[in-house]
Amino acid sequence: MIPLNLTRFGFTILELLVTITLIVILVSAMVLGMNSARTAAQIAETTSRLMALKQATVWFKEEIGYLPPVLDDQRNLMSVGIAGGPLQFPPLSTSGNEENYRSQIQGWYSITSPADFFLGYGNQNDDGFGRVGVDSAHPSWGEMPRMGIRHPGIDGVWRGTDIHLYIDPLAAPSGSGLRADRRTQTSGKIFGPYLDVNNDQMLGRILVNQQTGEAELDPVTNTIKVYYPGEPGYDIDQPMVVVDSWGAPFRYYRPLYPFVEPNIDGDLRMQIGVSKSYPPSNSYIMPTLSDYIVLRPFDFPSDKVIDGFFPDFRDGNVVTGDTSTSIELQTGQFAYFSSGPDKKTNDLIRADVAGLPGQMNLETDEFNKDNMIEVGP
Repeated sequence: MIPLNLTRFGFTILELLVTITLIVILVSAMVLGMNSARTAAQIAETTSRLMALKQATVWFKEEIGYLPPVLDDQRNLMSVGIAGGPLQFPPLSTSGNEENYRSQIQGWYSITSPADFFLGYGNQNDDGFGRVGVDSAHPSWGEMPRMGIRHPGIDGVWRGTDIHLYIDPLAAPSGSGLRADRRTQTSGKIFGPYLDVNNDQMLGRILVNQQTGEAELDPVTNTIKVYYPGEPGYDIDQPMVVVDSWGAPFRYYRPLYPFVEPNIDGDLRMQIGVSKSYPPSNSYIMPTLSDYIVLRPFDFPSDKVIDGFFPDFRDGNVVTGDTSTSIELQTGQFAYFSSGPDKKTNDLIRADVAGLPGQMNLETDEFNKDNMIEVGP
């Protein structure tokens, strides 16, 4: 009798391990590819939004006559400086003033200005256009759509800095550009909206801490928490922000307003030249976008780096440090900033590979490497 050739069925343990390993490698490669594709799509979308903000700013300036002011998280005119006064570009003869300015200017940007000025989502009290209340007999009831603004005036905040609107001085507003002090025109030409919103996730609301006056942070990521319609915590009465693809509010930067000496009444409107700008100049001794360390490029193309006036904080708050910047920042009028996929920044060092002295947790993190910046015009 001829013996049968018995066929073996199943796998050995070694074959199973090899197969599982191959599957894991393939799945990992697929996940990495999907993550890379998703990140690339998010970068492209954020780039598109940055360009839309740039175009909105150019259009706004053409119609209104000046760049949007810098608003704080509560939509008040930003006031940064000694004793809460307006921040001034320092005279070079003043000892120590350069370091103070360089420190304070790093936080002089806005996450609320774009929605406030380019969309005009508020009511008549906020920007002169839109419904007030729900009474159909109210004269503003027919003003729809709600988006749009009336001219923000010479101070850029609808006369929120004008202390001469009242006969009774005790009833006069503070003159600090508070949102509550706005006195808007309720008739006349409607401007905007300037920004085309083509994505439901492009706009969100922040939650302002009433004690600090600043936007609340996510306890996990320590970044600004943004809420969207339908989410718990979303509040239509809270400030609106324009966000990047990773859910972080865009930052709006512009050079400091020219400082004008106050008149005899101390009118703050005369101190903050919101509707004015520094004249074009080849001199570095004037405010520029290079003053903001986080806007400076992490890497420079060959022969494209120039020296700015102020160094970064690599050596602490002293006059030494990295002065590398770009001609684009030296001549630009405004900029928009996204912290990129990692949602992290180092606002004090351009290329943060060395870290701050004594700040070991910041060393070699390279937070700024994936920053995305659009400078205009």
